[in-house]
Amino acid sequence: MMINWVYFSDTNIHLEDLKSLLEKQQFQLKIASQVEKLHNLLNDHNQTVLFIKAHTLYNEYDFCQEISVLYPHVYIILIVADNMENLKKAMLMGASDTIRSSHTMEELSETVDHAKKYMGHRAKMDQKYINLVKEKSKVIAVTNPKGGVGRTILTVNLAVALAKTGKKVAVIDGNLQFGEVAMYFNEKPKRTIYEWVKEAYGREHYAITQYMTTVEGDVSVLAAPHRPEFFEGISEDHMKEAIEAAKKLFDVVLIDMPANISEIHLRCLDLSDEILLLTRNEISVLRLTQLYLETLETIRLKDKVRLLLNRHVKGEGLELKKVEEILGLSVYHTLPEQGNVAASSIKSGQPLILSNSRSHLGKAIWHLSEKLFEHTKSDVLVEKKKEKRWSLIGR
Repeated sequence: MMINWVYFSDTNIHLEDLKSLLEKQQFQLKIASQVEKLHNLLNDHNQTVLFIKAHTLYNEYDFCQEISVLYPHVYIILIVADNMENLKKAMLMGASDTIRSSHTMEELSETVDHAKKYMGHRAKMDQKYINLVKEKSKVIAVTNPKGGVGRTILTVNLAVALAKTGKKVAVIDGNLQFGEVAMYFNEKPKRTIYEWVKEAYGREHYAITQYMTTVEGDVSVLAAPHRPEFFEGISEDHMKEAIEAAKKLFDVVLIDMPANISEIHLRCLDLSDEILLLTRNEISVLRLTQLYLETLETIRLKDKVRLLLNRHVKGEGLELKKVEEILGLSVYHTLPEQGNVAASSIKSGQPLILSNSRSHLGKAIWHLSEKLFEHTKSDVLVEKKKEKRWSLIGR
């Protein structure tokens, strides 16, 4: 694999350790001390790793941001003084990694290895994805106003169930600070929505699928950022573009929503065709669900909501009619209480639709996946009947 290794600094350069490390791996390090030369080294190279050393003429963070905007494909490693290291700031400015000036040889080697693995993964992904644009797709948000209700496990398993019916399915982790969709598939994605925003947002030749991870069950996941603070670099416009891009390539786009309400949260709901609102038959959860529904009604999104009752046990809690009366909405579907099955699935990192599809919970999720698209099938049949009737009349 060809990687363009570049080092830029306008200060005194001591590069023997880095040059030696790269030469042992059959790589050559190119050095620039002037911006003009740097531009020449970065142009027309899709696989570039750039080290930026502390500057005398520029602030390294500002300079990093300028380079990342001009060359979004470049993997930037900031070399900063110990007292200036700020990973959060570096990532917001477009850096992919940082290393202290007082680094050890082991730390430098780890940094280089990480960059190599990342560039190797990118090269494979760039060659892998050739997609056809979808004319029709459905965006489904899975949400609830309280954590621990079962939102993510439903999203993950519903995605696999839909994929098993032949649909091309994507999951976008909308919980940008503490998203766990990838973890539920036992995956550690190399690229996330953060990398997509940094490198590809607003650039047509970067397909969003290049930043997704294909997980077990043939589902594509656009994962949440690796670190919670990176969410600050992602806006509602970014999320809108991600959803719109995914719609062109997938039959179904599921969004795993966070519990907190924000502008990004509301934008995702607005762009969704259906909202699966998960709740439980407990007074405290129902109260929060009621407030959430009132909010959705205020912004005219309540009509999209399908109410799901999770961990349902017949004879326990309020009667379904009472729940519907409190919430002013009929229960669309119920999911049975099977905490042991759900817990085992989470622990193993394998969706229960794959490991325990015959369980009561598995069957309920299968039924839900069919139910969500029943009207689509009916519409197709109606259209076919219309076409047939027209052709008969035409004769």
